[in-house]
Amino acid sequence: MIDAATDAEDAIPLPGADLADGSERDQREREAEGFLHIVQRRWTVAIIGLFVLAVFYTMYFAAPVLIPVTLAVLLNLLLSPAVDLLERIYVPRPIASLLVVVAMLGSTFTLAYVISGPAQSWLERVPATYYRVEQKLWSLKQPLEQIRQATEKLEQAASGSSGDPASDVQKVVLERPGISGLAIGEAYQFAATVGIVVILLLFLLSSGDTFLRKLIAVIPTLADKKRAVEIVRSMEADISFYLLTVTAINVCVGAMLALVAAWLGLPNPLLWGALAGIVSFAPYAGPTAMLIILSMVGMMHFSTMQDALMLPAAYLAIVIAANQFLLPIVIGRRLLLSPVAIFLAMILWGWMWGVVGALLAVPLLASFKIVCERIKSLRPIAEFLTP
Repeated sequence: MIDAATDAEDAIPLPGADLADGSERDQREREAEGFLHIVQRRWTVAIIGLFVLAVFYTMYFAAPVLIPVTLAVLLNLLLSPAVDLLERIYVPRPIASLLVVVAMLGSTFTLAYVISGPAQSWLERVPATYYRVEQKLWSLKQPLEQIRQATEKLEQAASGSSGDPASDVQKVVLERPGISGLAIGEAYQFAATVGIVVILLLFLLSSGDTFLRKLIAVIPTLADKKRAVEIVRSMEADISFYLLTVTAINVCVGAMLALVAAWLGLPNPLLWGALAGIVSFAPYAGPTAMLIILSMVGMMHFSTMQDALMLPAAYLAIVIAANQFLLPIVIGRRLLLSPVAIFLAMILWGWMWGVVGALLAVPLLASFKIVCERIKSLRPIAEFLTP
């Protein structure tokens, strides 16, 4: 009897046993949920990373198609205010778009025709320019050259070599395509790019608010429609304002450099002004290359080093005044970009699309920042892009 009672007592669960088992199960479930959440987050990050890489590689390989499309979209944002102005004075939008595009093409090709002759003559004089610059810099290079020659003599004396080149050196000659073939290929590609840009730009300018109206039509609620219109309008206004402002400032930089070059008596000042205005779209890299070019031109044209450095010094002062003082005052801090972000964007777009990508890097980065500012979930990205 005593053994049966003892077994019965052992079979009866303790009052807190169920609670302990339940808490353990809850803890295990929470641990499993936490583990699944960590795995899901890591998978999400991995998928996003793969998607970004896929986008970059697609943009790299699709550059012949994406470059003219991007140029057309940016030119549409740049020229839309002019088309809107003509439309307000009762010019039909298709005709206004055609007039603006024809004016843009006419001014561009006129400028290219005017500066093509001087540019060709300067390119033909590059070997002579290099020789004259080397002569002017010989006084600086002579001590280094003497040190190099002395080092080579010491190395030859230590090794016992006569310094004569080996007689069995084989020469390898690489056959490259002819210049005419390369020129024809580049001309076809340039013509195709210009054709795509012009046709797509005409369609974009003529369509006006067609895409915005279609976007509003598919949004269900009235509040969301109003918010979408406000966001799109503000983004278009900010991007157009930024592009117009930067373009105007770069044109002013080129015009001022042309005036300084003419005042100093440098031939073909319009060529240097146009080149300075174009390279200004690529901050840091463009002005640096322009400083080197102007220094070489100055050394070739002027007899003294002081006179030769006057033009690059004037250009440096103009660029600093434009980028460090005028641009922040006109566009405000909200549209300014971080120098680190600009540098990284130029590397990325330059790698993907070459020189055109480097010139488009800053307008694309500014447009992306403006879009991020208008979308609440992307505002932290815009804050990182702000200096």
